[in-house]
Order: sequence, then C-alpha cells, then structure tokens
Amino acid sequence: MKVAIDLLPAKSQHHGVGVYVTNILKYLIPKAKSYTFLLYKRKKGIPIPNHGSHRNWKWKEINFPTPLRIIWEHSSLPFLLAKEKVNLLWSPCNILPLVKTCRYLVTIHDLAPFLLPLSLPFTRRIYYQQAFFNSIRKADKIIVVSQSLKFDLMKLFSIPEGKIAVIHNGFDENFRPITDKLTLSLIREKYHLPSDFILTLGVLEPKKNTERLLWAYAELKKSLPNLPKLVIGGSRKYGWLNTRLLPMVKNLKLAGEVIFPDTIFHEDLPAVYSLAKVFILPSLYEGFGLPVLEAMACGTPVVTSNISSLPEVAGDAAILVNPYDVSDIARGIKEALLNEKKRQEMIEKGLKNVQRFSWRKAAEEVLEVLEEVLKKG
Repeated sequence: MKVAIDLLPAKSQHHGVGVYVTNILKYLIPKAKSYTFLLYKRKKGIPIPNHGSHRNWKWKEINFPTPLRIIWEHSSLPFLLAKEKVNLLWSPCNILPLVKTCRYLVTIHDLAPFLLPLSLPFTRRIYYQQAFFNSIRKADKIIVVSQSLKFDLMKLFSIPEGKIAVIHNGFDENFRPITDKLTLSLIREKYHLPSDFILTLGVLEPKKNTERLLWAYAELKKSLPNLPKLVIGGSRKYGWLNTRLLPMVKNLKLAGEVIFPDTIFHEDLPAVYSLAKVFILPSLYEGFGLPVLEAMACGTPVVTSNISSLPEVAGDAAILVNPYDVSDIARGIKEALLNEKKRQEMIEKGLKNVQRFSWRKAAEEVLEVLEEVLKKG
C-alpha cells in the first residue's frame, strides 16, 4: 500500500503541529514496514527522522511560498497522488485538497477558526473556515487530539461519532526533570533567564491570552514585591497582534520584570521548564495543550485554563483557572508559588499524569486508523 503524507504546513518544531508530525513519523514509519510512504515536505521544514537501513519512505521536496503552496496542494497534489497510484493521503495538519483522488484521512488539531474566530486574522480565518469544511466533508476518517475536540466537532458539524477517532498527543522522552547544574547554568545564561521565574510558552497570538496574564502579573506584583519575573517564551515571528505586548509591559510599569526571550529551541525546553518555578498556560482555547504535558514531565507545577481540552490533558495535576478572569489567573499563580504542600503535590501528580500519554502509543493508534481506512477502500 502507498500512503502519502502532506507535511508542507508544518513549518518547524516551534509549532505544535511540527512537534506532532515529527514524533508520529518517528514511530509510525518503522512500525508500518509493509507500507510505502511519500512525504511531501519543505526543504527547511521539519526534519525527517532517521529510520536506519529500512527505508520504506521517500520524500518529495516542494518549495513554494505559502500562498502558492496552498494553491498547489488544492490543485496539483491530487493529480500527483493519482499519477503515483497512492491509496491514501493523510494530512496531519488540518487541511485536505479540494479534489479527491484517493482515500483521505485528516488530523484536526483545533477548531479555533470557528470557536474563537477573532483570534485569527480575517483572511486566514476565512480560508481556514472554508478549508476545514472541505476537509471534514472529504475525509473518510477524522483524527482529533482530544475528547473535547471530538465533542465540539460533532456539535458544530453533526458528524457521526464513528467517523472520528480520538488519539491523544504524547510528549518527547527528552522532557524530564533536568538536575545537572552545568546544563541548567548554560541554559540560564543562553536565554538570559533570572534566578527565579514564572514561565509561559507558545506562539504569541490572541488565543494565548498573554494580555490578561500580564494584567494578572501586575496585580500580583502589588501584593508580592518579590514576585519572580515573568518569562514569555514564544515566537513573535509566527504570531500576530503581539506588537502591543511590549507597550503594555511599559504601561503596567513592568519593565525589567517581564522577559521576552523569543524563540526557545526545542532541545533546550526541558532545561527551561526545569528552571521555572511555575508554568502557566492561560489559553482561551487549545485543541490539546502540549506544553502542559511537557512542563509536568519536567517536574514543574502547572497553572492552566479550566476550558476546552486543558482540564482533560492536565487531569488532577494542575491548578485550573478561569482564563477570562484576571484575578483568578493571579490566584492560581499565587497558590502555585506560595503553597509548598500544593506545589509538591502538583509535581508528583504531574509526573504521574504524563504517563497516560505517549507518542509511540499515538503512532500505533494512527496506524490502526490508516489500516481501517484502507480496508474500506
């Protein structure tokens, strides 16, 4: 059987989708030795894992800028699939082509274009809404990364439950508590991190709720003058509406208290999480919320939102807050910082909670879905 995988939307491992496909392929390709995989990827996109001597894949390099790449995916790709006699196309990045020439499988990572439309620029929002409608209609099967997302998909589009498979994300095995003093010292110096800090992480865009986090931090600072600094790690390159964050820091009189290291390299994240006193993800919406798992795996207490998929991922190991309530965000941070008994309990529960999730398990379940779809063909 010949399976094509569209990796073109995965820009890098600084995005959740890039992390997703890199780790799924790491375990999927060696497991599926009877399949031949055609991997459509950017030259500077995600790395293809090294699978040793067993080479049941070949990659097709496509190097169009994003607008032309999107046109190519919807127009040329389906006919290439027919020419290559591909049995199934899997899009692990939300979008399937308009024209269908083989069996189609798609992974939907979130429904932000519908549930939080103002969190996206207008043109991107309109494109995603139309493209998602097409993908959901054309797909023979849909993979989603959380039960929360499954229920939203069924509610919004009246999709039968049997068409949806829930496959949770995993976390990289490199995410573990880092205790080596030299490693921690080098990472602290590399990103100019303070001795104590609160960490948040993610592409800087409206749904990450960074503005309310800054308000909550400013509120806490009034009552806790020795409050650890706030480190906002996230790429401004890929986000939008984030140019007002720096002026906001100035207006709140937080200059010197809030640090923007911008992109933190993936391989450095375990040490950065391990250095943080608290990790907070107060998102307005997440299809999964991978940083919650990563932080817990590194033994860092987590504060996160009480909506969308985040309670499902966090289990009983995090402090949950209302992301629309600045005072509640501040309350969660304060409790995670000052309640030592609660901190230790969260660390222990977090390390236990992450054992529910595994990229190897996720890849095995993806393979089961691939086989199910191919059998129907």
